[in-house]
Amino acid sequence: MESQIVHWESVAPHSSATIEEIDHFDARGMKPIYGRGDVFPRYRTFHMDIWKNKYNRFYIRFWSRNSDTDWQSFEVIGIDLSSLTVIDKKESTDVWIPQVVRDAYEGWVQVGGYI
Repeated sequence: MESQIVHWESVAPHSSATIEEIDHFDARGMKPIYGRGDVFPRYRTFHMDIWKNKYNRFYIRFWSRNSDTDWQSFEVIGIDLSSLTVIDKKESTDVWIPQVVRDAYEGWVQVGGYI
């Protein structure tokens, strides 16, 4: 699915990764590796943050301060990062983010009331 609302800096890599919705998680002790915020008309702002735990498992939170928008949390399963040498939130590149994550974020933004 080609993104129509959210702009990505790079093309999604080929990946067999999947995501599984999980309960809200505590990110204490995890390393933040990616974050973004997208601002839309009517002052709606949507965020995606990704963390990695010490076992190299990846967790995502979609969140917004908009009271009408429910937060969602996911675990990314089967992500292959062998081609990347560094993932660091300071560099905040989206080159490694699989299409399945991008599609989930796009769908969440749409449900959150952008359109």
